[in-house]
Amino acid sequence: MSDLSQAKAGQLDIVLATWIFLLHDAGHVPDEASLCAAIDALRDAPEGADPDVLGQALVRAVRASLGEGSRLSDVSAWLSRIYGEAHVSTDFGADRDSRVQSARRHHFGSSLPWLARIIDRFPGGEVGAHWLLVERLDEEVTCMDPYPWDELDEQYRQPLVEFLVKWELAGGEGIRFVG
Repeated sequence: MSDLSQAKAGQLDIVLATWIFLLHDAGHVPDEASLCAAIDALRDAPEGADPDVLGQALVRAVRASLGEGSRLSDVSAWLSRIYGEAHVSTDFGADRDSRVQSARRHHFGSSLPWLARIIDRFPGGEVGAHWLLVERLDEEVTCMDPYPWDELDEQYRQPLVEFLVKWELAGGEGIRFVG
């Protein structure tokens, strides 16, 4: 899993923490008390509280709940456990056109981001699996800041074709919330 003292882009537990926070804010509460408590502490923090410290507590709660699983099947099973199987979808289609159409249909029906796993270069130069939150998928793909509670703004955009190649290199894996 991740080291919270380094860049947070690409780290599964960090991306999941941000995603479940956003889901909770949209009214989709996870069925796990430790996650709800960490989300509530972050959301209801008093003036002057350090959001980074509270965000790290949420990431630790996600890490403890998820365990060591990092494969798509592990993450999907965990999300199905805390949200219900009917709310978790990993099916984006078998080919590029159907994946793009499925992602765009999701954005049309929901303002929630979805998770994608791509092959990319990390800030340290190594190449590997990189999890991200996809906010929009148009001619450019908008990838959300994976951890909004620190001083780093890691939101970025990339051309659609570049994103699709990176996504396909990772097997076209993604997860979306079906609400």
